[in-house]
Amino acid sequence: MCGIVATFSARGGVTERTLAGAMDRLRPRGPDGEGTWCSPGGHAALGHTRLAVIAPRAGHQPIAGPHGLVQLVANGEFYGYREVRRELRAAGCRFRTGSDSEIALHLYLRDGPRALERLRGEFAFVLWDERHRTLFAARDRFGVKPLYYTLLDGRLHLASEIKALLACGAPAAWDTASFAAHLQLGLPPDRTLFAGIRQLPPGCHLTAEADGDTVRIRVRPYWDLDYPPTADLAPPDPRRLDAHLGAVREGIDDAVRLRTVADVPLACHLSGGLDSTSVAATAARHTTLTAFTVRFDDPAFDESAVARRTAAHLGIRHREVGSEPGCFAAHLREAVRAGEMVQENSHGVARYLHSARIKKEGFTAVLAGEGGDEVFVGYPQFRKDLSLSLSTTARARAAKGYAALAAQGLPPYLRRILGTLGFLPSWIVERHLAVTQPVTALLRPEFAAELAAADSAGPLLDAGAAQLAGRAPVHQSTYLFAKSWLPGYILAAERLDSAQAVEVRLPLFDHHLFATVRTTPLAWYDKDGSGKYPLRAALRDRLPDEVARGAKRPFFAPPAVGDTTLLTALRDLAEGPAARNSPFFDPHAVRTLLHRLTAAPPARRTAGERLLQLVAGTAVLADVFGLAGPGPREGGHRD
Repeated sequence: MCGIVATFSARGGVTERTLAGAMDRLRPRGPDGEGTWCSPGGHAALGHTRLAVIAPRAGHQPIAGPHGLVQLVANGEFYGYREVRRELRAAGCRFRTGSDSEIALHLYLRDGPRALERLRGEFAFVLWDERHRTLFAARDRFGVKPLYYTLLDGRLHLASEIKALLACGAPAAWDTASFAAHLQLGLPPDRTLFAGIRQLPPGCHLTAEADGDTVRIRVRPYWDLDYPPTADLAPPDPRRLDAHLGAVREGIDDAVRLRTVADVPLACHLSGGLDSTSVAATAARHTTLTAFTVRFDDPAFDESAVARRTAAHLGIRHREVGSEPGCFAAHLREAVRAGEMVQENSHGVARYLHSARIKKEGFTAVLAGEGGDEVFVGYPQFRKDLSLSLSTTARARAAKGYAALAAQGLPPYLRRILGTLGFLPSWIVERHLAVTQPVTALLRPEFAAELAAADSAGPLLDAGAAQLAGRAPVHQSTYLFAKSWLPGYILAAERLDSAQAVEVRLPLFDHHLFATVRTTPLAWYDKDGSGKYPLRAALRDRLPDEVARGAKRPFFAPPAVGDTTLLTALRDLAEGPAARNSPFFDPHAVRTLLHRLTAAPPARRTAGERLLQLVAGTAVLADVFGLAGPGPREGGHRD
């Protein structure tokens, strides 16, 4: 995990000083070293702040190709790099560093954009090719590592964090359309909450070239989830089950083993759940680990006792990270600044403090279990969509429910989804009922009208038409989730970790493993009624009984509104000047909500948790970054 920044100007005039402000903002991501480079004609500059995980003394960036005509800066890790280095050396390539990142440069020189087919891991990189005055950038397949960009006065700027682009001169203004999409489905894969600042979508590469005095940008996909059409899914033949579970086990072993390669000690996240335990149990076969668990005072959310017993079962060291109620109020501002995102629960602060403790204990690289629910259909909402995929009775019953909803009048985005897919994914219905619909009562009339008219589903459905057609409902549901909520919210935890100079590796988001799991006969995902059967069964002999048999428990912190001290802190934020000037929330409606929550006993306040977190989160985001009212509507600047 590092920080990268790049600037490209068709007119020239770029210097290494152009990057100074951005480099300063990215230093927490890479406190172990930094470097910059500028092209001879002043058309491009690259900057890198380094977190040393591989080859600490021999991984300086930017990395130069032959004759210095191609330069690379990279963030993240390329797994299996040793094998690729041997192959490239045999073909005559000469390596200048011991870094895994250098394979991307030599593969690009040999294969162009097709080099991405050989890269495995969580990464974002930018490469400048002086020979053709071309900038090339790419982001990993699932979107674990971020890469943002903006066009300012004819210059293209790219960076690992939004705050670095603000330091390059990007104005801080809200993208109200993106916030409307966040309230409906999640951020679009190519947008942010900041007007004029885009993100490179997961599984895509970007090419920028001079077009006169301007920069022409092209964004193209190089990978997609590509679920099999329903007609091509193999039936659940019991004779194939053991072989499939063996392939899943082998895929997990390989993904985890490759991610234990590091020149620093490894830690791991450990909850009481299946996913983190599966990763820890597999990694413990290859390396020495120390596990870290967040401990909550509320027993309904605390899994530390199970994690403690799991660590003992696996024979690994264990540390607990306390999360006192006062921590939320004390660290919310820091967490929002780090994450550059609105949080809807206190888990963001908990994650921020978790990484801080891991770093304090001397660890830089961490293994974690994110991806298990997305890849193995583990969320309760996905399992509902799985039942629609397997049962015509369930599908008919759901159709009656959709008809009743439609009779009441569906908003455009739900009408579009229902008309295209013939059903409504359960996670989208839940978000509509828990957030999109109730938040309307808190909105200013102008933004309420914008939200009511918004169709955040349209671009996703259009862009994914070929990948959605003919697929099972559960695959259609998980596909849309992977293009919106996953990279736009869940994986934003990367920024919370990076603020503490911690790199978190996610073996279950490995595209080789996914290629195996995506062919699972649908009935096998929930074969024993417990969910994630292929993962559970493939690793059964490594797991403690209470984890192997345990029910799904999402990582949530206790509701902040249940604690009077935290409710007071949220109320102060929701009534502060940033909230009063919000383009989204009506101050009078917010005061009414606050009065109702304050008057209610703690146990009855939880229904207002997400709404108040949204109000407070947007207020903090606006205050931290100086976000002004709505920015100009974006025009297209890509091919």
